[in-house]
Amino acid sequence: MDIDIILEPDLTPGQITELGQAAERFGIRALWSSNYFAHWDPFISLVPLAQSTERLLMGPLAVSPFEMHPLKIANGLLTLNEMCGGRAQIAIGAGEGNLDAMALKKPAKIVLAIREALEIVLAAAHGRLKDGYDGEIFNVNLPCAYDWLTASPPKIYMTAYRYMMMRMGGRVADGVFVGCTPPEIMAPAMANVRTGIDRRETPPADFRANTFWAWHIKADREAAFRESRRELAWRGRKLDPELLVNWLTAEEAQFVQNHFDAYVTAYFDRSGIVKGVPDDINDRLMHGMTSTGGLEDLDREIERFKMFRDQGLTEIALRLHENPMDALQIIGKHVVPALK
Repeated sequence: MDIDIILEPDLTPGQITELGQAAERFGIRALWSSNYFAHWDPFISLVPLAQSTERLLMGPLAVSPFEMHPLKIANGLLTLNEMCGGRAQIAIGAGEGNLDAMALKKPAKIVLAIREALEIVLAAAHGRLKDGYDGEIFNVNLPCAYDWLTASPPKIYMTAYRYMMMRMGGRVADGVFVGCTPPEIMAPAMANVRTGIDRRETPPADFRANTFWAWHIKADREAAFRESRRELAWRGRKLDPELLVNWLTAEEAQFVQNHFDAYVTAYFDRSGIVKGVPDDINDRLMHGMTSTGGLEDLDREIERFKMFRDQGLTEIALRLHENPMDALQIIGKHVVPALK
């Protein structure tokens, strides 16, 4: 099983390059740059890394066709792919924060729209857009030959939280990025991905299955807990009670949702203090949906990642937060060797 890392969106291209070079030395498979509003551009920020590494894969996570037309997504991805010699990749999804920031709307047929976006980007990457694309939601009206491409095609993932989207990704994309799904409930997610794969006319040669997973393991255990509590607002499809009942009672899960604003406040004030919510509830959420703890908890988390592998994931993307180089050192020295 391979390990990827996901970086904060406010890191400079220089910081990304330093982290990416270290990640390559540790045997990390890929580095993902976060695509947020009012932050560094996720494509351009990877250019120095593309030019200073040899094996590391890289790409933005995630890009929505509702913020950027699929043809322009293809242009950015394929330009980056040429610059890194065929090591680019991308995760395409419906999007959230960027759309809110720009007051952009999603169409009624979201799954269809994402499928069309994937088909356009895949067609561009494989030189199949010479006749354009005639879709219900997205169109390419002029021939796009992309005859300047020289590198091998990039991997194109689709991000998914719901089963219908997972099935579509299995049928269309090069890989599926399952969002924030703990190993205890990964089995039905992967079953839906495989249903999509089985509907293909030709089985994919190297289909990839990944998941977003928050990493809060530190030498300072209390700092790890504080950081993890601070980020809880964005876990579990924004603390969806349907998911939280895996660790809480139904009443507790609804209580958490009713206090969602307190979690958002804990994120923005950077305190990690969720006012009005008992620590026991937050501890269960952190341990269920993230890797949180001290160095003494590494063996437990490695066993969790093996569960992910047994469920069918080919890699796992660990989201780093404060002091990302410290986190990368722990992952590179302890996690990567244990999962080889």
